[in-house]
Amino acid sequence: MDVSQATAAALAGGVLSAILKAQGGSFYVELENRAAGTAVLVTSNNRRPRAFRNPVKALEVIRELGLQTGKFSLEAWRPDEVEIDRHSRPDRAEAMKATHASAAAYDKWVSQQVQDAIDDPRPTIAHDDVMNEADARIEAMRKGKRAKA
Repeated sequence: MDVSQATAAALAGGVLSAILKAQGGSFYVELENRAAGTAVLVTSNNRRPRAFRNPVKALEVIRELGLQTGKFSLEAWRPDEVEIDRHSRPDRAEAMKATHASAAAYDKWVSQQVQDAIDDPRPTIAHDDVMNEADARIEAMRKGKRAKA
């Protein structure tokens, strides 16, 4: 079951409790069901068992499902295997660096645009004057006349 299916089953009363199981350096959630025995919590995109590196995150998901009771099993927990299980993602790191650089450049551009507007020596038009002119143009269009700019 993925999280949305598990939430629906829990809300309908079909899930009795959760079992938090450790395997290597990861934690997995199994759900005890009324009819089907147990079901493993899976990822929604590739339907593989959903692995949690941090048991607290797994407990948060269990709580969000509305479950209050459960069991845990640490017999297969190998905390020294956490780094072995962790997959390096240099492609994502590069993408994130590029995203941050782009955001910083955009922020700099927006700041410069604001500063340029503040420093502009030309007189500004009051908001009420602009709104009155816009209202006059709209009214002229309604009457079928072309408003002068």
